[in-house]
Amino acid sequence: MTYDYFDKYTFLCEMYDEDADEIKELILNFFPFDNSIQVIDSKKAKNLVKRVHLPPLKIQMLQIGNIVNIFSKLLYIKDCAPATRKTLYNNNQSTFALIKPVPPSSHGKIITFIMKKGFRIVLMKNGKVSKDFAKALYKNLSGSNMLPIVIDYITTGEVIGLELVAPDAVKKWRTCLGETDPATAAPGTLRRLYGENKIRNVAHGCNTLEDAAQMLDLFFGYENGVPRIPFRATYKNCTCCVIKPHVIIEGNLGAILEQIAISKHFYISAIAMFSVKLVNAEEFFEVYKGVLPEFEAMSIHLAEGKCVTLEVKCNDPNMNCVCEFRKLCGPRDPELSRQLYPDSIRALYGKNIVHNAVHCTDLPEDGELEVEYFFKLLANE
Repeated sequence: MTYDYFDKYTFLCEMYDEDADEIKELILNFFPFDNSIQVIDSKKAKNLVKRVHLPPLKIQMLQIGNIVNIFSKLLYIKDCAPATRKTLYNNNQSTFALIKPVPPSSHGKIITFIMKKGFRIVLMKNGKVSKDFAKALYKNLSGSNMLPIVIDYITTGEVIGLELVAPDAVKKWRTCLGETDPATAAPGTLRRLYGENKIRNVAHGCNTLEDAAQMLDLFFGYENGVPRIPFRATYKNCTCCVIKPHVIIEGNLGAILEQIAISKHFYISAIAMFSVKLVNAEEFFEVYKGVLPEFEAMSIHLAEGKCVTLEVKCNDPNMNCVCEFRKLCGPRDPELSRQLYPDSIRALYGKNIVHNAVHCTDLPEDGELEVEYFFKLLANE
């Protein structure tokens, strides 16, 4: 898409002004032509920041509910102008996608496929589903001889549920999936690429917006404060890995999941996507406060967009999972990682010390605590 110099997207923001001890209402204009921004005090109708080039800010970061860092000022995006909504989110829909019980080494490839097709993942977690859930998912097969076989397959293994957002998402996802039978699915579709047969055909898609809304609620919803599909974290003999927002924005989530899955020593026992508030990010990284000069920048980045948190375990229970997984991640500084461990996660996907692809637990005794912070505390907020 080509842009004119005066094209802009307008967002309504809030910023806490420490000096005045008040929340200011601001307007953030983003100009895609040259990746520049302008910030206006809406009450005083004057510029706080004149139009200026800001390369670190990406259009993908400008989502309602995100925090953006504008020259060390933190703006919370609470809404957008109608014209911006029409342009950026025209005909956007949510649909439910289910990755069926497939080998974990395939998860990364499937996620990469989804993101390359233009879907934005806004919810994600692994789980095991009940027969009632499976019946609701496959209600179109009611009375069919295939239904018991499908239900048995879906309920005996681990699945990954996703909320996918895109224009006309329901239809688009079914098109990307391809025909039920991988043998007759169109070339390049997900089922043609990775499916085995009509039952083991990689993933599921809903037929209507109503079905998608129902399944999203059944998979990601809560009942009496308890998730309908429990999180899979065990909080035992594990380490914590947080895949940072810039990785997701850059489309490298699947590649990192694949790198972990194909390693000889590790497997992912729990996975979920989170939106982290700044206060929670600062609390999670509190051990680094006054120790690492990047503490504030690290906290801000974690609150800038969606992150994906993993509980990672060792295939050999006698191994020290925290220490061994740190080797796979590499040193905190990606430049150092590229020199010493060029195949490590941070060497391959890190940009700098703050945007270094992943956080991983430092101390062996903190693995369970960090996993609990996400899968118990943040998951129930």
